[in-house]
Amino acid sequence: MRIQNKINILVILLLLSSITYAQNWTLQQCIDTALSRNKSLLISRNNIVISKEKHEEAYANLIPKVNLNADYKYYTDLPTQLMPLSTFNPLAPEGKYKEAQFGVPHNINGNVQVLIPLYNSQIYGAIKATEIASELTGLQLQKSEEQVVLEVSNLYYNIQILYKQLSFIDTNIVHTEKLLERVRLLKEQQMIKGTDVTKVELQLSQLQTQRSTIENKIIQVTNALKFNLGISLESKINVQNELTYKLEEQKESNSTTEQAIANTQFKLAKVELKNTKRSLLPTLSFIGSYGTMGYGYDKKPNNFLNFY
Repeated sequence: MRIQNKINILVILLLLSSITYAQNWTLQQCIDTALSRNKSLLISRNNIVISKEKHEEAYANLIPKVNLNADYKYYTDLPTQLMPLSTFNPLAPEGKYKEAQFGVPHNINGNVQVLIPLYNSQIYGAIKATEIASELTGLQLQKSEEQVVLEVSNLYYNIQILYKQLSFIDTNIVHTEKLLERVRLLKEQQMIKGTDVTKVELQLSQLQTQRSTIENKIIQVTNALKFNLGISLESKINVQNELTYKLEEQKESNSTTEQAIANTQFKLAKVELKNTKRSLLPTLSFIGSYGTMGYGYDKKPNNFLNFY
């Protein structure tokens, strides 16, 4: 019995946890949720991270580069070259050659190379361009946030208006139904014509149709609000019936986000044009290299491995 009671309690808890409650959302809650979960804003924030990575990548081109190379070769048959016969016999005629094999079977090469860019117009131009591009991405995110706030606010107010219209229609439906009852009583007493009853019935039908249309609009606008909030369409939300308006003093500014974006795009275009003109300039770099070569012979009695 105790085990059965525990199972029953567990089932009840699971059922309670599966119930989805409708939450009353304020406009500020909707805006905060949209700013943190809206899909387009998440993409814009990822673009900011990408632009910063590109800027750091451009800076990385100024870091000295060190390359390590190693090579090992073993010749089972040494390469053959042609040497003038006069090399071996000063009295030999010109135009005569003799085959000769040079080298040893084991060849080991290793070197380290350091490259330090001293002046490269393309690197400095890329650094400046990526810096401006990162600034532009930040302004685009700001513009996207403003658009999301505007869209969420419009959808929120539209839902409130639709609910007010629905409430108004419900009130009219109640009054019309009462009117229809009275009109039918008057018709039974032959005090009015049947056409008067038909008019009231038609009016009631129109109100019910309007109510169905507004309900569908509420579903559509609510789904659009959920999409902008970045939440599941299966989630249930309710908007507040009344809004508390809070007016805040805003500093006057002569430049809008669109103007700032246009100015930044113009700066970026100027930098890219300047980089194109400077692409023909020579580059200056410091290159240092140090290496060693090893030669080895593996047959006795002259086996050796020497590095130079």
